[in-house]
Amino acid sequence: MAKLFSTLQEILVRALPTFFLIIAFHWYLKKVLVQPMERVLAERKKRTEGAVAASEAALADVSVKVAAYEKALYEARASVYAEQDQNRRNLLADQAAAVEEAKKKMAAQVAAACAEIAAEAQAARTSLFGESERLADQITAAVLSGKN
Repeated sequence: MAKLFSTLQEILVRALPTFFLIIAFHWYLKKVLVQPMERVLAERKKRTEGAVAASEAALADVSVKVAAYEKALYEARASVYAEQDQNRRNLLADQAAAVEEAKKKMAAQVAAACAEIAAEAQAARTSLFGESERLADQITAAVLSGKN
């Protein structure tokens, strides 16, 4: 058993420099490679999260601006439609007034034409009445004078 402890002691004594070398190598790699890599990854994560936060803020700002733009566009369209509707109403009113004016003018022309026709008819009646009396006188004279 003593030989076993002695062999084990000898193995441990030989392994101690390797163990310390591995510990030192582990500490060296941790300081030289792992910690700088962790700092770089942490900085990258911080920048990425910052960029994500900035992009989310930009998206929120853009969505607010898009909503404002859509509202302004809606109001502008509503204004244009209201103006078009008012213009259409004004045009219809102007057309109705023009039609009414044309009706009045035509009614005045028809009345004037009727008056003119009535005057011509009266003149024709007067003329025919005078002519009929003249013809009646001629016929009466012819009958009385014995001419058949």
